[in-house]
Amino acid sequence: MDHKRPLGRALLLLLAAFLVGGATLSCSQSEGVLSRHHPQLIVDDSVAPDFEALARETWDQFLDVFQARSDCFGDVRLRASYILHSRAAYDPASATVTVRVPGTPAMLQSALVHEWAHHIEFQCKEHRELRRAFLIAQGLSPDTPWRPDGAWEEIPASAWADIPSEQYAEAVVVLVVGERPIPTKARVSGEAVSVIRDWATGG
Repeated sequence: MDHKRPLGRALLLLLAAFLVGGATLSCSQSEGVLSRHHPQLIVDDSVAPDFEALARETWDQFLDVFQARSDCFGDVRLRASYILHSRAAYDPASATVTVRVPGTPAMLQSALVHEWAHHIEFQCKEHRELRRAFLIAQGLSPDTPWRPDGAWEEIPASAWADIPSEQYAEAVVVLVVGERPIPTKARVSGEAVSVIRDWATGG
């Protein structure tokens, strides 16, 4: 009796099953990667097309820097306002950044990155991991309050630059943009920028 032919057929069937199974696994893994949700920038109708283009380009830069933490914070909304008292603001409850317009591209980009830094700060629980190291890098006591209690409207403008939360947001501007296009009084050390970079990349 010839056993070679049935054996060859069995091997072919096993090989085919292996290939199909591997293809299915590969497809499943690919779908998992594709289905991974990255935070989206949701643009309001109040935002002009040229500002939207700048915002989306800057958002891509921002996500490139914080890609290792992109699962930690969600979507953020963007709206424009002609009557905002400050150059920009962030509302944690609705995850909305409001930017005063008009403005130069440098001012708008700086404002966007600053407020998106606050978005991560408020929405990402893991953000607390970097605060102690950031404070030390800034030459501050590790026990320094990250932000003052109470309403922000009650904080004098002169005290803004001394708030660690604001120093952090300005440091993120340096990290993402490469510089601070709009100088502020908030002191930012190179060591502090490095601390944020390490955390942003999952280090």
